[in-house]
Amino acid sequence: MSCAKAAIGLTLSGLVSTALATDLSHPGSQWRESATAADQKRIDNWQKALQDGVVGAVQGGQGDELAKRKPVFDKDAALADSKIPAGLYACSVTKLDGDASGGLPYIAYPAFRCRITVDGDRRHFTKLTGSQRTAGWLYEAGTRHSIYLGTSFYGYEDKVMSYGKTKERDQAAVVERIGAKRWRMVFPYPYYESVVNVMELTPVGE
Repeated sequence: MSCAKAAIGLTLSGLVSTALATDLSHPGSQWRESATAADQKRIDNWQKALQDGVVGAVQGGQGDELAKRKPVFDKDAALADSKIPAGLYACSVTKLDGDASGGLPYIAYPAFRCRITVDGDRRHFTKLTGSQRTAGWLYEAGTRHSIYLGTSFYGYEDKVMSYGKTKERDQAAVVERIGAKRWRMVFPYPYYESVVNVMELTPVGE
């Protein structure tokens, strides 16, 4: 593991990271230096995961549900300036094409609470509520994308495993702005339950 990967130690109070990413497509981007090989592959194939997830949901009879929420699941929905401001967010998680692992083709959960905080020139993301949570750093990667690298944990846990230690806990997502005050995080090929998870984020008052 590189020094950058080793530096991403995760606790409930946050992560320790070494640098920000600069360009999603550039092989030398520092998000790549921080990401595991498995997560680099997942991020590189995120559009295919989203497309396959949408196809699976449509084939499972959920096309109308997807259409109601445009452009959350549209492959080319990204707008300029992906940098999400600090604050509290409603974050709705949807799992697509669970048939691939014996689950349902479309599962939409009620909105949870998430928070973005800023530490110098770094942005940190935490899913605050729900049984399945995640926390990690956001890396800028060009004007239309940011990259999220973090780790998952359960609400009852008081300590979180470091990123890169256990692949089943590692989290990777592409973050995009899809509206005036609307963002999404696309988690390609999660290790359980679906082909892709999509989290929609909208700001809420404190």
